[in-house]
Amino acid sequence: MRPFLKAFLFLIILWIIDFLFRKGFIANFFPFQLPHNLTILFLFSLFVFFSLLITKWFCKKDKMTLKDLGISLDSKNRFEFLYGFLIGFVLWAIVSIVQSYTAEFSWQLRPNISLFNIIYGLLFIFIADLGTELFTRGYPLKRLEDSFGANAAIIIMVFFVGFKSYSFENQGELLIYSILIPALHTVFFSIIYFKTKRLGAALGVHTGANFVTISVFDLRIEQPMQAIPSGIFQSNIDLETLSLTALQLPWVFMALIFSIATYFWWIKYKRNKTLYKRH
Repeated sequence: MRPFLKAFLFLIILWIIDFLFRKGFIANFFPFQLPHNLTILFLFSLFVFFSLLITKWFCKKDKMTLKDLGISLDSKNRFEFLYGFLIGFVLWAIVSIVQSYTAEFSWQLRPNISLFNIIYGLLFIFIADLGTELFTRGYPLKRLEDSFGANAAIIIMVFFVGFKSYSFENQGELLIYSILIPALHTVFFSIIYFKTKRLGAALGVHTGANFVTISVFDLRIEQPMQAIPSGIFQSNIDLETLSLTALQLPWVFMALIFSIATYFWWIKYKRNKTLYKRH
């Protein structure tokens, strides 16, 4: 089987598992609920477990190892994860602050902040983002690169993520942003993966970014038994009164700028590597 067909087969299998575990299908058949909504965390953890198993199985068929895909706990991956987490945290925090100015609201400290909830949120976000990175980076991206080259592999993955992000629950402008932003994020996450040839940096940026936008600057409407507890800061006005464009455009511009920056960073690295080989 050609590499790109293996990548598509991998994505289809993980898409089905994603629907079963992370989209909550299996949760409907649970005879009981774990305390503090741990059921959702458990299902997300199972998705990571099966993602690793399937990745390892595909690697075995191709006579590869997880380390060949940059999936390991070695010192470089750990360092790049921490470095990426810091970058993601800082950049997304800046955009969250800019967002409050463009949408004309203020961040205010949420009452009854719990350190346990913040740590739990970070754990949940890390597990969720690890599953996403195993799903859309790693094996499928490497196999698409083997067939079509890195640039084409990124474009294919962007379309796949955009298509996967489609939701019948969203309409109009909200639907556009719910597809556009994950698709743009796929660009720079994929570039980071290709540049470093490891999962650590992309996972770090991903985790840091989501931690800021969920557990620190939180625009979600608070609901009982939500999967990730409420964050540290909340909007001082009703979210329904805010402009969706003013809220989302800062993220679109940030994703575009970060994608361009990481692309030129990647190109410079490839040019320097080519010059080094010539000499």
